[in-house]
Formats: sequence, structure tokens, C-alpha cells
Amino acid sequence: MRPIEGETTDGPLLERLGDWTDHAAWSEFVRRYDRLVRRVVGSYRLDHDAVEEVRQRIWIELAGRMRGYRYDPSRRFRAWLVRLCRGRAVDQWRRRRLERARLGTANAELAAPERSEVDDPARPALLRRAERIQEAVKARVDARTWDVFWRIAVEDARVGDVAESAGISYAAAFAAQKRVRRMLREEAARFEVAAGAAR
Repeated sequence: MRPIEGETTDGPLLERLGDWTDHAAWSEFVRRYDRLVRRVVGSYRLDHDAVEEVRQRIWIELAGRMRGYRYDPSRRFRAWLVRLCRGRAVDQWRRRRLERARLGTANAELAAPERSEVDDPARPALLRRAERIQEAVKARVDARTWDVFWRIAVEDARVGDVAESAGISYAAAFAAQKRVRRMLREEAARFEVAAGAAR
């Protein structure tokens, strides 16, 4: 990936990005690198909406990563950014593939005769445990945060669509679902510890 004609990496600019209120630095950063981000993500044959979604996720991630960034002239910033973009594009591609596989499985299950829970004796206990974990986290967040998480993580709705319908920014929706996911993992770990201690 070639840089924008005549431009080289600007170390002082990159270090200014640690200050989120430095709008001039962020505007210049986006002007310099957005075309590169779009080109790398677009090379993975994702549709327009998916490219935009990945692009926005990358910018949100960069906002966090650049906070403590220290420029090292011996390392190539653009090469690092290209690797980051490729990784996020591949993640999106895999998510789409899993989504298609899930839809295929769901359609097959609808066509198949209903199975009894007797076929899998552990299933009811697992469902009860998942319910308890969800309820514990749900009680600690507001209804809108839970709804945003549920629609993005479970219903697989686009972050942008959920943000718009919830009346919040893309970054706020993305952060909300990420926070609830973390809380669910932590609650599940606590549940496992408590279950182990009770044995």
C-alpha cells in the first residue's frame, strides 16, 4: 500500500492523537489514512455496508490504541495499520461466514423433527446457568444498554443501525455491547468459581 502522494509518516502528529480533544490532529490523521483503511478492507470483497462497518470499527479501535501511542521511527506505522485493517477485515469475513452457516443450520433444524431435551440431558442445566448469568448482568445495566448489546451480539444487527435506532453514536453503541460482553464473561467466571466451591 503506497502512502498518499508526497506524504510520509508524521511522528509528532501521531503522538498528538493521545489527546482526543485535538480535533485538528484527528482530522489530519483521518485525512491521511482513511483512504488506506478503506482500500485494505475493500480488498476482502465485502459488500459496501460491511466495508463501512469494519472501517468504523477500525477507527474506534484506533481512537483507543492511539491514546498511549509513542512513535518509533524504526518501525513502519503504515505497515502496522495495514496489518490491523487486514485482521479486522478477516474477522468480519469470518463472522459473515459463521452467520451464513448458522442460518443454514437453523433452516435445517426447522425442517427436522423436534428433538426432546432428553437427547441432551445437560442442556436444561446449561440454559438455566446462562439465564442466571444474563439476569445478573441485565440487573446491573440500564435497559437501553442491554437492548443495544442484545441486538448487536445476539440478533447480529449492524452497529450503525442499532446506534441510530437507539439515538446514540456508533462509538457509544459499540462500547456498550463490548462492556456487556465483558460483564457476561466476568459473571460466568464468578459463577464457575462459585459452582466449583460448592462441589
